[in-house]
Amino acid sequence: MKNLLKPFIAILLLGLFVDGCKTDEDETVKNYFKYDGTEFILSKGFLENYGKYSADEGYNIDLSLLSSAFTIYEKDGEVDMVSGVGDALYFEIFTSLPDKLDVRDYLYDGTESFAAGTFDLGVIGMGFNMETETGSVFDISGGKVSVTNNGSEYEITINCTASNGKTITGYYKGPLKYYNYDTKKKSVQRFPIR
Repeated sequence: MKNLLKPFIAILLLGLFVDGCKTDEDETVKNYFKYDGTEFILSKGFLENYGKYSADEGYNIDLSLLSSAFTIYEKDGEVDMVSGVGDALYFEIFTSLPDKLDVRDYLYDGTESFAAGTFDLGVIGMGFNMETETGSVFDISGGKVSVTNNGSEYEITINCTASNGKTITGYYKGPLKYYNYDTKKKSVQRFPIR
């Protein structure tokens, strides 16, 4: 009986040793959104600063979060085009800061007051083809987007409702490329998934 216990103990100890030697890859953050019980992986994102249109509103900084299937093309310091077929989220956010998102909750505002701390437009796209503008696309009609940041790295938590009543949750942690159209207005306005 003693001889049978030795291999068992050796396997148990080896398992504890291997489990204790996890690499940084094991601790990677999963960026995703979940819609109607299905999870979609996000891999990148960017911010587009459109500035203020009047003194009594917040700064308009749009947030786009995309799956790896999309390619972002730049021209003259702008997002010229996004191509591919994938999954994405888009929010038109209003912040009190002129060059980044505040650390705060942004609440959906269907009245379009443009007040700091709100977003008035949100879109979710699954299997969305940027060229043909086909796929499953829904407006976001309620909820909040929570933002924290540490330098250029953002942490974003999403708890929203689509226009069809389905729940959208999500999480993104990582850098967001920043494009500033405040001083040089963007040549062509476009929604990435609209």
